[in-house]
Amino acid sequence: MTIKVVDHKDFLVTINELLSDSHTVLDVGCGVGATLTEFCCPIKIGVDAHRPYLEHAQCGDEFIKLNYRAEDLSKLFLPNSLDSVTLIDVIEHFEKEVALEVLSQVEEIAAKKVIVFTPRGFFKQLDVDHYGLGGESFQRHRSGWDVEDFEKLGYNVVIFSKFHDKRNLAFVEVYGQYADPIDALIAWKDCRPLLV
Repeated sequence: MTIKVVDHKDFLVTINELLSDSHTVLDVGCGVGATLTEFCCPIKIGVDAHRPYLEHAQCGDEFIKLNYRAEDLSKLFLPNSLDSVTLIDVIEHFEKEVALEVLSQVEEIAAKKVIVFTPRGFFKQLDVDHYGLGGESFQRHRSGWDVEDFEKLGYNVVIFSKFHDKRNLAFVEVYGQYADPIDALIAWKDCRPLLV
């Protein structure tokens, strides 16, 4: 198990290092696709439950857009059908039990890796859609995640020290601009292709 602490804020560097051997990636909860378009994979699929996010996707021609719920991904994708699956600032929007079921599904879909980026611990976030696209109910944080949660599931973890701070509008709305920063985590699991 890998546990590492880093001080830099560029989590995309780490994600792209993890994706370097992947040709295809599925980004669950891609929103408007801002992060997904930065991934190094040649074939990118973004899935989101809130259709207006996909309709207003930034650089929308750079990835395939699917309007679908994360809870049912195993009905849409076959086991081992994509190299990697990412959940970037998504898992905390689910109740823990639902999130664990989503992780179980994407671990079957991914032939190589599952990568999760999330705040460390519970980061309170209100029902505010900063895109102004009516997705307020999707924005509330419903669970918090720490290193131990991912270790128990066989994930490696990198801690991004003091990642969320006054530069994050959602952080300022809840905690104020002078609050202590909150760490973030990247957790990843190397998947072995399932025999089907």
